[in-house]
Amino acid sequence: MKKLHIFCATALVLALGACDQVEENFGQPQTNPQDAPFGTDAVTVTPDNGATIQLAALNADGTPATLATSALAGAPEGYTLSFKAQLATGEDFAGAMDLPVSTDADGNVTADADKLQNLYSSITKDPREATVYIRYAAYATTDKTTLVHMGGDDFYYGPYAYTIKPFDASKEIADGYTLELSADADFSAPAAFPFNHSAASPYDDPEFSVVATFSDAEYQAGLKWRIVSSTGVVYGPAGAADATGDLLEGAPAGTVVSGAPVLMTINMETDTYDYKQAYAQIYTPGTSCGWVGSASQTLTTTDYETYTGLVVIESGDGFKFNPDPDWNGHDVGVSGELEKTVAEDGTISYTGVATGSDNIKTDIAKGLFYVEFNFSTKAFTLTYISTLGIIGGFNGWAESLALEPSADLLVWTSPVAAFPEGCEWKIRANDAWGHNWGGTADDLVFNGGNIVTSEAGNYIVTVDFSAHPYTATVTKQ
Repeated sequence: MKKLHIFCATALVLALGACDQVEENFGQPQTNPQDAPFGTDAVTVTPDNGATIQLAALNADGTPATLATSALAGAPEGYTLSFKAQLATGEDFAGAMDLPVSTDADGNVTADADKLQNLYSSITKDPREATVYIRYAAYATTDKTTLVHMGGDDFYYGPYAYTIKPFDASKEIADGYTLELSADADFSAPAAFPFNHSAASPYDDPEFSVVATFSDAEYQAGLKWRIVSSTGVVYGPAGAADATGDLLEGAPAGTVVSGAPVLMTINMETDTYDYKQAYAQIYTPGTSCGWVGSASQTLTTTDYETYTGLVVIESGDGFKFNPDPDWNGHDVGVSGELEKTVAEDGTISYTGVATGSDNIKTDIAKGLFYVEFNFSTKAFTLTYISTLGIIGGFNGWAESLALEPSADLLVWTSPVAAFPEGCEWKIRANDAWGHNWGGTADDLVFNGGNIVTSEAGNYIVTVDFSAHPYTATVTKQ
């Protein structure tokens, strides 16, 4: 059963003009009637944000966090306020989350300290004092009816800045760490290598990494290492120094167990470390470049584990993997023949493990290959690039427009192609999407996004794989 109450609002300074109708539903509270019986200026919200909200102390006392006081002026009798709140770490409220709040008879808006902590910890585990932002949606409430969100769905009181102190973390993590290397046990003049870190809080991303270099002579002499935090805490290996293990505060320095360069990664939540050799690139000296490492194509990496790139391989004496441009004894080949496979689309690939001394050869006289090499396992795959083409909006993404290779197979050129305005396109091999390049014309990335050519016109595309970064020159005709 429904009753219609008519409030004549002309006597209310803050009310809406004329007479407003409020519908009362004796079932579920209504959240959507046409109008509230008063305007948004009838509501005042005063944030209680002068002092830091100590969440741990409030939780221990069973006391809610007081966030604001509210008041409602000039409303018809029987109306009170209720609020919904949103919390975010920025004033733009990107990624805002709903914060459960309560409003008492005196208009005090509070939140349970434990719930506030749980909500904040879903954003960040950082236990340090921080600024958060809270905004409030006000609702006019009778005993049986909740009216429309005051001011509409996009209207909020605030945002207001609050300083909170979250619960303490189980352990302290510093903002920065440094790897120190020394030939002297007392570390009187160590070589210092600051660890790199993401933009995230160290409590959310506790991993730090650094690449360190040193001479073979230093390594052979028993180079020592330790880690020093930005707060001055010194860590060493918890047990016998190895390539991986646990860190212990105040432990003696460890001994470096592999040659340079090394990539060291530490996790300061678990107090663990790991390091491995970390070459920036792998050279591929072979028949095609006269066995000169510095003249060979190189494989690059983003994780010092998997190295990839395009390499010209001739069937004569093949090639080898070498982390050095010169022959310093670090080169690796294979033992025996490679395993050859032919995919359903005709793509030819070869696999092997580079743990021998024999040259790496294929049964193709001369070809361009996409090479994947795992430095840890030494497993590799060579995928033959039989064709290379461009594909995109200029041809309806129908099929690749074939590119013609140079004699050394490192530069490939297209015929004239008519690009529409804002044309998106990519480079792909073997008329399939298994091996393609995109990104930007001056920095081609394997499996990257679409390349964009803004101006319409007839173009010749020239792709250059002779050096990193790979590039595509787009020349208007």
